[in-house]
Amino acid sequence: MLMLIDTPDPRYRGEPEPEPEPGRGRHPNMRVWAPIGGSVVCFIVAYLVPPLVTFVLTIVALLLFFDGVLALLPSGDGLWSHHQ
Repeated sequence: MLMLIDTPDPRYRGEPEPEPEPGRGRHPNMRVWAPIGGSVVCFIVAYLVPPLVTFVLTIVALLLFFDGVLALLPSGDGLWSHHQ
């Protein structure tokens, strides 16, 4: 545990961060479409398996769906950067 304290972090050395290699980053919409696609797959597989597995897969599918939908919300400071 104390080893973590003494470990230098490259983010705090003042060096610029290396630029990612071109073509290696994910598509920006994948943050939305990957969970929604996963939820569709879970719903399809849930139709084909026993009831207990269907229950678990349905819950996972709903979690993935809402994860994808909430990724559509604007990210910002606090409540979507609305200041009074």
